[in-house]
Amino acid sequence: MPNKVEIVVGGDICPTDDTRIFFENNDTDSLLNEVKSVLTSADLLVGNMEFPLTDNCQKAIKTGPILYGKEEYIEFFKAAGFTALGLGNNHIKDCGKRGVLSSLEICKSNGIKTVGAGINERKAKKPLIIERNGLKVGIMAFAEHEFNAAYENEPGANLFDVYTDYDQIESFKKDVDYLIIMYHGGIEYYPYPSPLLQKKCRKMIDKGADYVTCQHSHTIGVEEKHNHGIILYGQGNMIYGYRKYDLDWNEGLLIKINLEGKGEVLDVSIEYIPIKTTRTSNIRPMNKKESESLFLKMLNRCGRLKEDGFIEDNWTKFCESKKSLYLPQLYGKSRIFNKLNRIFNNKLIKLSYSDKNLMITKNIIRCESHNEVISSILNRDK
Repeated sequence: MPNKVEIVVGGDICPTDDTRIFFENNDTDSLLNEVKSVLTSADLLVGNMEFPLTDNCQKAIKTGPILYGKEEYIEFFKAAGFTALGLGNNHIKDCGKRGVLSSLEICKSNGIKTVGAGINERKAKKPLIIERNGLKVGIMAFAEHEFNAAYENEPGANLFDVYTDYDQIESFKKDVDYLIIMYHGGIEYYPYPSPLLQKKCRKMIDKGADYVTCQHSHTIGVEEKHNHGIILYGQGNMIYGYRKYDLDWNEGLLIKINLEGKGEVLDVSIEYIPIKTTRTSNIRPMNKKESESLFLKMLNRCGRLKEDGFIEDNWTKFCESKKSLYLPQLYGKSRIFNKLNRIFNNKLIKLSYSDKNLMITKNIIRCESHNEVISSILNRDK
């Protein structure tokens, strides 16, 4: 029997008001349409479950929306053919510790493997190996630090640690034929990597990862080939409901990875299957015209990515456009102040704080030692 495996990696998944009925009725056929056959025909199907499974949500104290789904929704994932689910994201702890634990237990009892979260930090960091047809596929899942962290004696998500995880990637690659990393991070709706995100992901490839997909941004971004591997900065949504005034939200990519052979003669082919959420909240493959338009957009972004200085210049412009949003939040101002500050082009912040105040804040954030102190203080108050 030949060493041959077909892997499909889906993006972010979360039930919303318009899709919840499909989860409750376990109606994969109506929601997924022709996409379902792509999922169920794969030897290995993995996606990012961006919510905890729990019937008793004790809502976490945090900023941003609280996402969760009923425990019975696991039946939807089983019917769709999922082999494994990534739990390393910023919403897995939205219902506190119990939400993480129930998600892990429900997936395990229903035969779906998990990666990227655990009952403690050590367990959360454990990578996943799935063997099919004589090939070992490795999956690692990381999240950026929000209100989601696993600690020494507390369940949560696997936060990426530059001091230990690059070494783990290098070591783990020796145990598998092909290594996929699901990285839940980056800035929402931004289709390019930040300078730091690009450095991180390139280093993952340098240390042995074969494919890195950046999720969380809720928009399709850009692909970069780096050394032997591939990075996708922005996979878009898989199942996240329809938004009338946010068309990028309704688009996503399924990553189909075909492996054949073994060791030094492993042949790898990668195909992107663009999908779209319709006005009726169903998901369908993009038609030829839509796909061509999307791939042309991605190709143009690839070209920009190669331009000297583009990543830094574009990031600087993007950050400048977000100044009136971020600074009031940093200084603990109310939503009303935030809105007024944006209307007046950041002038209220400048009037409220002296240059010295701004310099002190800048130093606390950018200096590694000061940053460690303030982070430790804030983490103790979690």
